[in-house]
Amino acid sequence: MALAAEPADDPFGRARRLVAPGLRAAADRMNSSTRRVIGYHLGWWDEHGNPTDDSGGKALRPTLAMLAAEAVGGSAERAANAAVAVELAHNFSLLHDDIMDGDRRRRHRPTAWTVFGVPAAIIAGDALSTLAAEALVADGPPLATDGVPRLNAALLRLDDGQAADVAFEGRAEVPLEECLTMAGDKTSALFAAACELGAMSAGASPQRVRQLRQFGEHLGLVFQLADDLLGIWGDPAETGKPVLSDLRARKKSIPVVAALDAGNVAAARLAELYCGAEPLDDAALRRCADLIEEAGARTWALQETQRRTDMALACLQAANPEPAAAAQLAALVRQLGTGPAGLSAAESLELPVFHSLRPARLNPHLDAVRAHALAWAADMAMVAATPGRAPWTESRFTAEDYALLTCYLFPDAGPGTIETLTDWNTWLFHVDDHFAATCAPTGRWACDDAPVARLGEFMPADAARDTPTPVGSVERGLADLWARTAPSMSPDWRRRMRATVEQALRGNLHELRRTDDSRSVDPIEYLDQKRMTAAAPPMACLAEFARAAELPGAVVHALPMRTLVDSANDASLLVNDIHSYHRELAGDAAPANMVFVLREFLGCDLRQAVDMTADLVRSRLDQFEHAADVEVPEMIAGCGLDPDAAASVLGYVEALRQWAPGWQEWFARTERYPQQASPAPAEPAPRRLAGPTGLGTATAHRPLVTSRMTRDVR
Repeated sequence: MALAAEPADDPFGRARRLVAPGLRAAADRMNSSTRRVIGYHLGWWDEHGNPTDDSGGKALRPTLAMLAAEAVGGSAERAANAAVAVELAHNFSLLHDDIMDGDRRRRHRPTAWTVFGVPAAIIAGDALSTLAAEALVADGPPLATDGVPRLNAALLRLDDGQAADVAFEGRAEVPLEECLTMAGDKTSALFAAACELGAMSAGASPQRVRQLRQFGEHLGLVFQLADDLLGIWGDPAETGKPVLSDLRARKKSIPVVAALDAGNVAAARLAELYCGAEPLDDAALRRCADLIEEAGARTWALQETQRRTDMALACLQAANPEPAAAAQLAALVRQLGTGPAGLSAAESLELPVFHSLRPARLNPHLDAVRAHALAWAADMAMVAATPGRAPWTESRFTAEDYALLTCYLFPDAGPGTIETLTDWNTWLFHVDDHFAATCAPTGRWACDDAPVARLGEFMPADAARDTPTPVGSVERGLADLWARTAPSMSPDWRRRMRATVEQALRGNLHELRRTDDSRSVDPIEYLDQKRMTAAAPPMACLAEFARAAELPGAVVHALPMRTLVDSANDASLLVNDIHSYHRELAGDAAPANMVFVLREFLGCDLRQAVDMTADLVRSRLDQFEHAADVEVPEMIAGCGLDPDAAASVLGYVEALRQWAPGWQEWFARTERYPQQASPAPAEPAPRRLAGPTGLGTATAHRPLVTSRMTRDVR
């Protein structure tokens, strides 16, 4: 799969420079004819021996080895031999793979076997395999002793994967689990070895080596899933392969096997066409691609990519990596997980990097929480199988993935607690859709505060007080949540939580009433309006519930605490606006989005608007850190808090620090935020802000301007 071009100091460029001397030295050990094949394959020269400007590939596996070493505190240079070894081993597999698959082009030029013949390419591949082991031996212990057998084990797995891949072509039925095992052997084995050898070269503990190896295992499947999607739907100009190349070869790639195993009508039709004896012309190939999508395999593959991404990042976090390397590895995961749904709008949006963000941490109970959240939402009648009977269908709810969001926001919460917190997040998003759907039957917003007063009755400060019988999904959800949350908290916390929920509800309704407002909105007013509807105050109260430790009464309403909540919330809102810009731009109404507001208000271009929004994010993050590091300790001293109370406050601050990186990670990976102006989905999408506030996101489709609404802002 193609990787985006990177600046000169990117990790891929560093890795290529790191391994270049070792690769050249390894090739120079061979006879002239084999050396010529190796150099051609690696892009150093053409078939006549004339130098080329080809970079020689992505250097992905050397990059993993290098970053794994840096993640455990080592240097890039220390990992040089490990990086050379995995790159040599990888190219050994490519030379043989091209022959087995009959591929005639790689990296936009003829493959080595088509230029030099099959025997010469096989010999060159065999040589690279041996040279890879020698690179580890030359490094000395531990790579010379423990590294060589681990690389050999990875290559044996790779052989198993290649053998299975070839065998699948002659089989009509291949179970999906068997296909995933094949992909793990064929691709993940060397990814895992790269991370493992890189960590070993830096002297990492066995536990950290193991965690980084597992990170590589999951990352390999992320890469393979995305690569298989590109093999069907990718752009040949980017992949270097002919359109529909994998289908033309009738490969049993993961999406194909998932489709054939789907057991539906599309799967049966695909089997007749794909597994038949007749040659597949271009029309038949396109029909196969359509059937794979109709069978649900494309959606499944995207979801599986996200699941494997979650697992990779969890393993990375468990290795307690150094922040700089962790950030680059996390970015690499996201980049490799990008399939063929790339940006196609006329104006591309390059997402900024927020170096001040800590790496996001993921709660280990994600899979169980996802299952629970879907069951709970269905039980509360928030999810229905038929579009129109509830705000969300099951597929849409799964794609929104509020469990992933909550597991990022509260990575340390226990199993029962994280389920309750996820249900709160689900309810907050659900309320927004419910109000928007019920308050505009005639196209005008005629909402009063009666729903707020009614909902307040389900949040009594006195746990023994009777509450009304809940009617509808909103009331049922709140009644259930209060019964699960309030008993463990004090009456003061209950009053605060009720006040914050009611405030956000009223802000939501207020924004819905203002939809006819024809005034332009300046950036300051826009942010004020977003704050009115934000769910940050309720989520701040829930942060106390998550830790089972309430804030001391003396500091609950103190200015430093309000600053922490407001700055964390603003940063999350603004990061959302960057990620959701293209999706909101594709909607029917003017986007409620800071990037859009800045473009309209200042008349600047997209790049400038994104940069200014990113600067606002950084400013809010700096404000948070100043409050946390300076204002909060002064407040603790001024209030005379005892050590236990002070520890409670500082623990709460650490919990809020998870917000911005958690939202950022979710924004980057949820299916709600494709970086393009996508066509309207077949299933009517609920009206909602693609944003973090959940409750109160009714401003998503509220016109911010009038005469300029119909203008193409791109």
